[in-house]
Amino acid sequence: MRYGILIAFILAMGYGCQSESQEQTDNKLAYDTTVVVNEGQKIAKATFQTLSSNLQKAMQEGGVEYALEFCNVEAMPLTDSLSAHHDVSIRRASHKPRNPYNTADSLEAEVIKQYIKKLESGDKLQPVTYADENRITFHAPITITNSLCLNCHGKVNEDISKENLATIQELYPKDQATGFSMGDLRGVWTIRFPATHFDDADIQQLKE
Repeated sequence: MRYGILIAFILAMGYGCQSESQEQTDNKLAYDTTVVVNEGQKIAKATFQTLSSNLQKAMQEGGVEYALEFCNVEAMPLTDSLSAHHDVSIRRASHKPRNPYNTADSLEAEVIKQYIKKLESGDKLQPVTYADENRITFHAPITITNSLCLNCHGKVNEDISKENLATIQELYPKDQATGFSMGDLRGVWTIRFPATHFDDADIQQLKE
């Protein structure tokens, strides 16, 4: 698989953000990594803030059960609307998904695996970028940083009540997204940019 060699190289480099234009050997697309990382972080932050503020509002209005129902119905449409607004594809992927749609693909799973190793080693997690002929992909970690998250993603019978667990199991029969603690990796942001997203100064199609 042509992505395999490319992402292995990026991961081996420790996710360092290079300031110069990065060329991929398996394709013809070149881009400025710093520009892509900055744009990816901006969009991920805006998406997180939108989802978080709406979730907190739902929790204030109806508690954890209402917040779970809100996520089940509204989280994906909100994410899709932000994708359309920014003209990118925004996705949250996890090794322990709640919604099967968010199950990490092979590349996302490899990034998550490396992030977990880095967390265990006490290393700082950095964004990952790579490209094919038509688009650039940005990954960034999603970690548990707010204790409110544990009401739905923490340990059963400690953080998650029996009543809320029953709601989770009703809404998400294949749920795997419990057992997390503060600081754990919940998954990754995946933002895919079309090549036309950036100015010619930031991205260019290399000649044969």
